[in-house]
Amino acid sequence: MSDPIWTLEHVGLAGRPGDRLRDICVTIRAGTTVVVGRSGAGKTSLLNVLTGFEPPTAGAIRFHVLATSDRLPIFWSPSDGGLWPHLNVAQHIHAVVPRGDGTDPDGILADFDLIQASAKLPEHLSQGQRSRLAVARALASGAQVLVMDEPLAHVDEGRLEDYWTVIRCHVKQRRLHLVFATHAPGTAIGEADHAIGMDDGRIVFSGDIAALYADPPNLMLAEMLGPANWLPEKEVARWFGDVALHGPCFRPHEVNVLPDPDGALCVESSRSHGSYHTASLRHTTSGKSRFFFHRPVNPTLKVGARVALHACLLALIFLLQGGCGRVEGGALPMSEVHLWPMPPDGSRIPQPRSITNGGPGELIVLDNAGRILIFNEEGVLQRQWSMPDNRNGNPEGACRLADGRIAVADTHYHRIVFFDHAGTLLSTMGRKGTAPGRFIFPVKITEDATGHFYVAEYGGNDRVQKFTAGGNFVLEFGGFSTAPGHFQRPGGLLWHEGRIYVADVANNRIQVFDDNGMFLHVLGADHDGAPMLSLKLPYDVAMGPRHRLYIVGYSSGRLTVVEPDGRLVGRYGSPGRGVGQFATPWGIAVLSDTRIVIADTGNRRLVEVVP
Repeated sequence: MSDPIWTLEHVGLAGRPGDRLRDICVTIRAGTTVVVGRSGAGKTSLLNVLTGFEPPTAGAIRFHVLATSDRLPIFWSPSDGGLWPHLNVAQHIHAVVPRGDGTDPDGILADFDLIQASAKLPEHLSQGQRSRLAVARALASGAQVLVMDEPLAHVDEGRLEDYWTVIRCHVKQRRLHLVFATHAPGTAIGEADHAIGMDDGRIVFSGDIAALYADPPNLMLAEMLGPANWLPEKEVARWFGDVALHGPCFRPHEVNVLPDPDGALCVESSRSHGSYHTASLRHTTSGKSRFFFHRPVNPTLKVGARVALHACLLALIFLLQGGCGRVEGGALPMSEVHLWPMPPDGSRIPQPRSITNGGPGELIVLDNAGRILIFNEEGVLQRQWSMPDNRNGNPEGACRLADGRIAVADTHYHRIVFFDHAGTLLSTMGRKGTAPGRFIFPVKITEDATGHFYVAEYGGNDRVQKFTAGGNFVLEFGGFSTAPGHFQRPGGLLWHEGRIYVADVANNRIQVFDDNGMFLHVLGADHDGAPMLSLKLPYDVAMGPRHRLYIVGYSSGRLTVVEPDGRLVGRYGSPGRGVGQFATPWGIAVLSDTRIVIADTGNRRLVEVVP
């Protein structure tokens, strides 16, 4: 996981008639974090105690960012802007710019369209101008951590993206951290890496924002990131018909209401909200009515019309966030998208956790039922077998070695297990430990052209070990930290033409080494070595046509394609359940004819995309 910025332990904040914060225990990590929740949930109170504006009345707060002589540790932009009434617009910026850091005050004002108002005092500004000035001042301060309560709240909707692009680029280029509160779901989803959900002064969610959007644990949390249809499993069949869909959360873009003279649903009311529509539908057989958020329809549905509900099976191609220079790239068109269902395990449908090329024309898939599944390249299951034991957890990576053995990283048993082509157990290697040849949590395996194989592991012993074909230890490289050449949960592992590519998951980067473990560079980094590809928990990496690298983002729910020199080719996908969407994708493989297969873990399926 990324480095902590704050740690809060049992923090409380007294108030009347009741406590404003109650037993807050959370770690806020590096990157961009959004605080969401209904009005009165405690968002502002949380930001107040983070910045020291209000001291907590219970518990302890630790701020982990080290102070430097040339930068403020924190800059706080409260919900009312906190502007200084005696300073004009330009003076607000000049007052906070650190000496000698190269920031151009006029450039900041121009970015937020404030040049014409530079001589005005706050009392003569519109609410939108005040909002923009408060954000511009925070960025100009160059503080290591920015805390903003409802930034740009009064800005015209049509200009929001432009101003958020400025914020995003400043945060990225200057390696800042941002914590902000908002009531705008689109802003939260588009800008944040992590989310904190609040209700009644308590934290009810803390984690990855893409996971909260795609697979919220309950309706209250789902609604923190926008409209959601919440259907228990027994309700899905009633409203969508006899189809296999994963509920319970269906976002508006995942639902189509289509005219159908023979449909079992009747329209009771319909209304447009621009980007989505709402409809009250009555199930004619049961007589039950239900309200749905759905994709826009034209013309608007007529009361009394017969309709049918359909889950949208459309390939959605989009960029998750706007760009900063060349970093974000363009959308990757796909000519075809095919869904491969996972074979059931009794009454359950397991989740795929890893996928890799097997023998000629085959793919090896691992799932969370402890199974090794061998598919052909058309998605047909050929054979399967189970791990010796999976009560402690399931394997996370496999590799077909040149001698025909299938090596499996038995993650939670701290070993590598070797099978033959048919699934017969041949041998095991390793046990728990940090010495050479031992493992904490081994996750991925790859092999080079000489028969040496490499194993990546995490668990505080975050490293890659190299072995001979016979399992003799050769060398190790890495270590747990954010420094170049070190890792925080290495995931995907790929050898290609003398280069080892390691998906450094929590550090959101791909690192490149030579065969001897010497660190070469961060893929696509700037001149200072900072990652510039905007990867979000890159869980796996594979090599495709023209030596391009194909990377899946567990958090972003998308595929990123990169040239060998680190230049971004483009992205494909979004968080969700439709075709062309992914929920916590875990693994990726490129087939012999350049088709791509992704382990779409949260959706319990494999997804084949054809460029």
